[in-house]
Amino acid sequence: MKKFISILAIILLLSGCTGAPISIPFLQTPVTPSSPQPTATPFSLDPTYTPDFFVLNTAPPTITPSTEMPVTVVSTVTDTPLPIYTPTTRATITLEPINENLFTPSPSLFVGIQRSTDLIVWGSTCEGARSITFTANVKPARGLRFVTLWYRLQDKYSSRNTGWSGGAIMKDNDQGTYFYTLDLSQIQSYRYYEEAWFQYQLVASTITQKVLGRSVVSQSDISLTHCKVLIP
Repeated sequence: MKKFISILAIILLLSGCTGAPISIPFLQTPVTPSSPQPTATPFSLDPTYTPDFFVLNTAPPTITPSTEMPVTVVSTVTDTPLPIYTPTTRATITLEPINENLFTPSPSLFVGIQRSTDLIVWGSTCEGARSITFTANVKPARGLRFVTLWYRLQDKYSSRNTGWSGGAIMKDNDQGTYFYTLDLSQIQSYRYYEEAWFQYQLVASTITQKVLGRSVVSQSDISLTHCKVLIP
Protein backbone atom coordinates (compact mmCIF):
# COMPACT_ATOMS: atom_id res chain seq x y z
CA MET A 1 0.00 0.00 0.00
CA LYS A 2 2.73 2.41 0.88
CA LYS A 3 4.40 1.53 -2.40
CA PHE A 4 1.25 2.42 -4.39
CA ILE A 5 0.94 5.77 -2.68
CA SER A 6 4.57 6.62 -3.38
CA ILE A 7 4.11 5.86 -7.09
CA LEU A 8 0.99 8.06 -7.24
CA ALA A 9 2.79 10.97 -5.60
CA ILE A 10 5.60 10.75 -8.13
CA ILE A 11 3.15 10.80 -11.02
CA LEU A 12 1.37 13.91 -9.70
CA LEU A 13 4.67 15.68 -9.16
CA LEU A 14 5.78 14.98 -12.70
CA SER A 15 2.50 16.18 -14.18
CA GLY A 16 2.65 19.46 -12.30
CA CYS A 17 6.12 20.18 -13.52
CA THR A 18 5.65 19.44 -17.19
CA GLY A 19 2.14 20.99 -17.57
CA ALA A 20 1.20 18.10 -19.82
CA PRO A 21 -2.15 16.48 -19.27
CA ILE A 22 -1.82 12.93 -18.11
CA SER A 23 -4.75 10.69 -18.60
CA ILE A 24 -5.42 8.27 -15.87
CA PRO A 25 -8.22 6.13 -17.21
CA PHE A 26 -9.22 4.47 -13.96
CA LEU A 27 -9.52 7.88 -12.24
CA GLN A 28 -11.70 9.55 -14.93
CA THR A 29 -15.52 9.48 -14.90
CA PRO A 30 -16.75 7.81 -17.99
CA VAL A 31 -18.73 10.14 -20.28
CA THR A 32 -21.92 8.72 -21.83
CA PRO A 33 -22.44 9.96 -25.40
CA SER A 34 -25.75 11.87 -25.77
CA SER A 35 -27.92 12.71 -28.77
CA PRO A 36 -27.83 16.28 -30.09
CA GLN A 37 -30.34 18.61 -28.37
CA PRO A 38 -32.61 20.94 -30.43
CA THR A 39 -31.70 24.56 -30.39
CA ALA A 40 -34.53 26.82 -29.17
CA THR A 41 -35.16 30.05 -31.04
CA PRO A 42 -35.78 32.85 -28.56
CA PHE A 43 -39.10 34.69 -28.95
CA SER A 44 -39.13 38.40 -28.41
CA LEU A 45 -42.15 40.74 -28.22
CA ASP A 46 -42.45 44.06 -29.92
CA PRO A 47 -40.97 46.74 -27.65
CA THR A 48 -44.31 48.64 -27.91
CA TYR A 49 -46.50 45.63 -27.13
CA THR A 50 -48.85 46.11 -24.18
CA PRO A 51 -50.70 43.01 -23.04
CA ASP A 52 -54.52 43.29 -22.89
CA PHE A 53 -55.77 40.94 -20.19
CA PHE A 54 -59.45 41.44 -21.16
CA VAL A 55 -59.25 40.56 -24.83
CA LEU A 56 -61.32 37.56 -25.94
CA ASN A 57 -59.72 34.75 -27.85
CA THR A 58 -62.04 35.17 -30.84
CA ALA A 59 -61.23 34.34 -34.38
CA PRO A 60 -61.25 37.41 -36.64
CA PRO A 61 -64.19 37.74 -39.08
CA THR A 62 -63.63 36.23 -42.47
CA ILE A 63 -66.19 38.49 -44.22
CA THR A 64 -65.47 42.14 -44.75
CA PRO A 65 -68.58 44.26 -44.09
CA SER A 66 -69.84 46.12 -47.13
CA THR A 67 -69.73 49.88 -47.01
CA GLU A 68 -72.42 50.24 -49.70
CA MET A 69 -75.91 51.52 -48.93
CA PRO A 70 -78.41 48.76 -48.02
CA VAL A 71 -80.66 47.69 -50.85
CA THR A 72 -84.39 47.74 -50.11
CA VAL A 73 -86.17 44.74 -51.56
CA VAL A 74 -89.65 45.61 -52.80
CA SER A 75 -92.12 42.76 -52.72
CA THR A 76 -93.78 42.10 -56.04
CA VAL A 77 -96.57 40.03 -54.48
CA THR A 78 -99.93 41.75 -54.81
CA ASP A 79 -103.01 41.05 -52.73
CA THR A 80 -105.70 39.17 -54.58
CA PRO A 81 -108.99 41.04 -54.26
CA LEU A 82 -111.83 39.13 -52.70
CA PRO A 83 -114.56 38.07 -55.09
CA ILE A 84 -117.60 40.30 -55.28
CA TYR A 85 -120.83 38.41 -55.33
CA THR A 86 -123.65 39.80 -57.42
CA PRO A 87 -127.13 38.58 -56.58
CA THR A 88 -128.70 36.54 -59.34
CA THR A 89 -131.24 38.59 -61.21
CA ARG A 90 -134.66 36.98 -61.30
CA ALA A 91 -137.84 38.14 -62.92
CA THR A 92 -140.12 39.68 -60.30
CA ILE A 93 -143.90 39.60 -60.31
CA THR A 94 -146.09 42.42 -61.52
CA LEU A 95 -147.27 44.29 -58.45
CA GLU A 96 -151.01 44.47 -57.88
CA PRO A 97 -152.71 47.83 -58.35
CA ILE A 98 -152.99 49.93 -55.23
CA ASN A 99 -156.26 49.38 -53.43
CA GLU A 100 -158.42 52.50 -53.60
CA ASN A 101 -159.53 51.85 -50.02
CA LEU A 102 -156.01 52.81 -48.88
CA PHE A 103 -156.74 56.46 -49.71
CA THR A 104 -159.12 58.99 -48.28
CA PRO A 105 -160.60 61.89 -50.25
CA SER A 106 -158.68 64.60 -48.41
CA PRO A 107 -155.76 66.89 -49.12
CA SER A 108 -152.39 65.25 -48.63
CA LEU A 109 -151.00 65.98 -45.18
CA PHE A 110 -147.59 64.41 -45.77
CA VAL A 111 -145.08 66.88 -47.15
CA GLY A 112 -142.12 64.52 -47.22
CA ILE A 113 -141.05 61.09 -45.95
CA GLN A 114 -137.43 60.01 -45.49
CA ARG A 115 -136.02 56.60 -44.59
CA SER A 116 -132.61 55.55 -43.25
CA THR A 117 -132.07 52.68 -45.71
CA ASP A 118 -133.52 51.00 -48.78
CA LEU A 119 -132.33 47.50 -47.80
CA ILE A 120 -133.14 45.55 -44.63
CA VAL A 121 -131.00 42.42 -44.16
CA TRP A 122 -131.64 39.36 -42.05
CA GLY A 123 -129.29 36.46 -41.30
CA SER A 124 -125.98 36.16 -39.42
CA THR A 125 -123.46 35.82 -42.25
CA CYS A 126 -123.41 39.34 -43.68
CA GLU A 127 -123.45 43.00 -42.76
CA GLY A 128 -126.42 45.24 -43.29
CA ALA A 129 -129.22 47.24 -41.65
CA ARG A 130 -131.38 45.30 -39.21
CA SER A 131 -133.70 48.25 -38.65
CA ILE A 132 -135.12 51.22 -40.54
CA THR A 133 -135.97 54.73 -39.33
CA PHE A 134 -138.78 56.76 -40.90
CA THR A 135 -139.05 60.56 -40.63
CA ALA A 136 -142.15 62.38 -41.90
CA ASN A 137 -143.07 66.03 -42.15
CA VAL A 138 -146.84 66.50 -41.68
CA LYS A 139 -148.94 69.61 -42.28
CA PRO A 140 -150.96 70.92 -39.33
CA ALA A 141 -154.51 69.60 -39.35
CA ARG A 142 -157.47 70.10 -37.02
CA GLY A 143 -157.82 67.15 -34.66
CA LEU A 144 -154.54 65.54 -35.72
CA ARG A 145 -153.36 63.37 -32.87
CA PHE A 146 -151.61 60.29 -34.27
CA VAL A 147 -149.42 59.35 -37.21
CA THR A 148 -149.11 55.59 -37.50
CA LEU A 149 -146.92 53.29 -39.61
CA TRP A 150 -148.44 50.34 -41.47
CA TYR A 151 -146.47 47.77 -43.46
CA ARG A 152 -146.35 44.34 -45.06
CA LEU A 153 -143.94 42.04 -46.90
CA GLN A 154 -144.60 41.19 -50.53
CA ASP A 155 -142.61 38.30 -52.04
CA LYS A 156 -140.76 39.45 -55.15
CA TYR A 157 -141.39 36.27 -57.14
CA SER A 158 -144.90 35.27 -56.13
CA SER A 159 -148.15 36.74 -54.92
CA ARG A 160 -147.43 35.68 -51.34
CA ASN A 161 -147.51 38.47 -48.71
CA THR A 162 -147.93 38.91 -44.97
CA GLY A 163 -150.97 41.18 -45.08
CA TRP A 164 -151.03 44.68 -43.63
CA SER A 165 -150.07 45.04 -40.00
CA GLY A 166 -148.36 47.45 -37.68
CA GLY A 167 -150.10 50.60 -36.63
CA ALA A 168 -146.98 51.72 -34.76
CA ILE A 169 -147.50 55.22 -33.33
CA MET A 170 -144.75 57.60 -34.46
CA LYS A 171 -143.21 60.10 -32.05
CA ASP A 172 -143.22 63.81 -32.84
CA ASN A 173 -141.28 66.93 -31.84
CA ASP A 174 -144.36 69.20 -31.64
CA GLN A 175 -143.18 70.96 -34.79
CA GLY A 176 -144.80 68.76 -37.41
CA THR A 177 -142.01 66.15 -37.64
CA TYR A 178 -142.75 62.52 -36.82
CA PHE A 179 -140.23 59.70 -36.57
CA TYR A 180 -140.11 56.00 -35.77
CA THR A 181 -137.45 53.22 -35.85
CA LEU A 182 -138.77 49.79 -36.84
CA ASP A 183 -136.63 46.81 -35.78
CA LEU A 184 -136.35 43.62 -37.83
CA SER A 185 -137.96 41.59 -35.02
CA GLN A 186 -141.14 43.67 -35.35
CA ILE A 187 -141.70 42.63 -38.95
CA GLN A 188 -144.15 39.76 -39.13
CA SER A 189 -142.87 36.41 -40.54
CA TYR A 190 -139.77 37.93 -42.12
CA ARG A 191 -137.92 34.58 -41.85
CA TYR A 192 -140.21 33.13 -44.52
CA TYR A 193 -139.01 35.57 -47.16
CA GLU A 194 -135.58 35.42 -48.80
CA GLU A 195 -136.36 38.40 -51.03
CA ALA A 196 -139.35 40.62 -50.50
CA TRP A 197 -140.46 44.20 -50.84
CA PHE A 198 -141.12 46.02 -47.60
CA GLN A 199 -144.25 48.03 -48.40
CA TYR A 200 -145.45 50.76 -46.06
CA GLN A 201 -147.90 53.60 -45.62
CA LEU A 202 -148.30 56.39 -43.05
CA VAL A 203 -151.74 57.31 -41.72
CA ALA A 204 -152.74 60.52 -39.90
CA SER A 205 -155.75 60.24 -37.58
CA THR A 206 -157.62 61.84 -34.71
CA ILE A 207 -157.78 60.60 -31.13
CA THR A 208 -160.84 58.55 -32.06
CA GLN A 209 -158.92 56.86 -34.93
CA LYS A 210 -160.70 58.89 -37.60
CA VAL A 211 -158.45 58.95 -40.64
CA LEU A 212 -157.46 62.46 -41.75
CA GLY A 213 -155.02 61.51 -44.48
CA ARG A 214 -152.76 58.78 -45.85
CA SER A 215 -149.46 58.77 -47.62
CA VAL A 216 -149.02 57.05 -50.98
CA VAL A 217 -148.20 53.36 -50.51
CA SER A 218 -144.52 52.61 -51.09
CA GLN A 219 -144.56 49.36 -53.06
CA SER A 220 -140.98 48.72 -54.20
CA ASP A 221 -138.71 51.32 -52.61
CA ILE A 222 -137.42 49.09 -49.78
CA SER A 223 -136.23 45.47 -49.99
CA LEU A 224 -135.89 42.81 -47.30
CA THR A 225 -133.21 40.25 -48.21
CA HIS A 226 -131.58 37.21 -46.62
CA CYS A 227 -127.76 37.06 -46.35
CA LYS A 228 -127.38 34.05 -48.66
CA VAL A 229 -128.81 36.12 -51.49
CA LEU A 230 -126.07 38.74 -50.99
CA ILE A 231 -123.26 36.25 -50.23
CA PRO A 232 -123.99 32.79 -51.70
